[in-house]
Amino acid sequence: MLVELVKVQTTDGVRLDGAWNKAATLNSNQDSSGKESKSLVLCLHGVGSNFYGSRMMSEVAEAVADWGYDCLRVNLRGHDYCYTGMSRMGVRRLGSAYERVEQCLEDLDAWLVWADERYQRVILLGHSLGAIKALYYQVHRSPQSLQTLPSLRQVIAISPPRLSYKAFSQGQQSAEFRQSIQNARDAMEAGAPRQLVDVTVPFPLLMTAESYLDKYGPQEKYNIEQLLDGIQLQTDFIYGGHELQFGGVAFAGLDESIPELVRRVEVASQVTLQVVPEADHLYSQHTTELLLKLQPLLADGTSTDCS
Repeated sequence: MLVELVKVQTTDGVRLDGAWNKAATLNSNQDSSGKESKSLVLCLHGVGSNFYGSRMMSEVAEAVADWGYDCLRVNLRGHDYCYTGMSRMGVRRLGSAYERVEQCLEDLDAWLVWADERYQRVILLGHSLGAIKALYYQVHRSPQSLQTLPSLRQVIAISPPRLSYKAFSQGQQSAEFRQSIQNARDAMEAGAPRQLVDVTVPFPLLMTAESYLDKYGPQEKYNIEQLLDGIQLQTDFIYGGHELQFGGVAFAGLDESIPELVRRVEVASQVTLQVVPEADHLYSQHTTELLLKLQPLLADGTSTDCS
């Protein structure tokens, strides 16, 4: 499928790139402001990935275009594990090893301004950490801010994990997790927040001390269970049955806790949750089932809610 490469720049000077898939069915209708009347699905990658590297996201983009919607797969500054990029602070190391998740606010501001200039309806779709960023954005942008981007109507969160210090501290890898946290704290106390530290939870990787504590520290800034009471838009969760059963504390029980929590904070009418049986975190060999769950959500933005 042919794509158009596009780019934006954040307010702090970071360049971000993306791939724009146009709908297979021609739809050039425009409203009085010149915006395209069809919808755009804006896709966010997971940790260490990028707009072109995910097989699942590529299949989603092709299907979305076949269904008559445009699709834009984008990089956020946490793409790949490490790269050198420009910002207003000069040349810096960027990537998932160096990011703070909250920086996604500036990244998504840039992409949504681009989208709002062209579309009446934008659906923010993220996978894994990208799903957390989509949730975090709608929760931490005020209603007034969201009103300046009226095209943003919906969030679809595919397999956002539970980033919980408490849960990891009590999980099967608790000893390894505490050691990883201590490694990061030692670097911070030594005055080296951007020092790469060796961590083993949730999986072995190198990450700066600052970034690891930002994602997994005791403040739990990105624990999705604590973000639910801030939901402002229609929000649809999709999980794989295999990851819920075998994905450890990052996923265990989320198909039960999310519906319960959204009822408790009285946003259940805005939230749906579906499970793709037997699917793992990457939906290997189960993309077709994922797409069957996804298509109705794009058609009307609703499914059976959690109320």
